[in-house]
Amino acid sequence: MGINFSVRRIAARLLFFLLLAPAALAATSWEYYQAGMRLYNQQDYAQAARYFQAAIQEDPNNWRAYQGLGLCDYALGDRSSARQAFDQSLRIHPDNPQLEKFEESLEAGSPGSQAQGTESPVTGGGDFGLGLVLGAPGDWGVTGKYWMDEKDAFQGAVKLDGGGTVLQFQYLWHDYDLIHPAQGAFPFYIGAGGDLALGGGAVAVAGCVPLGLDYLFRRRSLPLDIFVEVVPTLWFSGGGISLQIYGDVGSRFYF
Repeated sequence: MGINFSVRRIAARLLFFLLLAPAALAATSWEYYQAGMRLYNQQDYAQAARYFQAAIQEDPNNWRAYQGLGLCDYALGDRSSARQAFDQSLRIHPDNPQLEKFEESLEAGSPGSQAQGTESPVTGGGDFGLGLVLGAPGDWGVTGKYWMDEKDAFQGAVKLDGGGTVLQFQYLWHDYDLIHPAQGAFPFYIGAGGDLALGGGAVAVAGCVPLGLDYLFRRRSLPLDIFVEVVPTLWFSGGGISLQIYGDVGSRFYF
């Protein structure tokens, strides 16, 4: 009887250990993250990335683990995966200006945006922006801009005044080498386009050459631009040909 009781007690303790040992040995998301950081500081980026992934699996809201994973991907040369990890970290924890600034520098210096010209220059928004513009011809209007890549874009506007409506459409090319702000981007642009004026029973068409400056905040929380431009415009109408020089200022929010 004593032997059987001892065996049952040992078996019970063994079963208790087998049931609770995995839970006792399992690491938390924070512990996986700390282990990943130790390996990252030792420059063992591939192994560190595995620990960051384990931390994310334990806690999908661990923004620090996403940031660490992005740093590992960047160190291993995978900038696309690094941006995805940084994006997810900022979605969970948007108040991270240091990571925002690092991601902005990563996007500004990526081979895709510089050599191939396939990256949008807008951070935190899409390629299309919509906003308001003030200036002639007309008094004010709605303006839109679509970026095809970092340097090439199309811009349009519908402007209103007391006498009619002006429709504008332009192609723009941007140069980032003229002004280098501490934050964001401030390209100079030049382009070509046309205007169509309707009102008072008359129609006039024009060719124009816009020249301007477009400040892009390049902050995830501010997908905005502010622009100012001078637009020499040559009008063709029933009254003849005339040259006008207009000025515009406006801002757009990018989706």
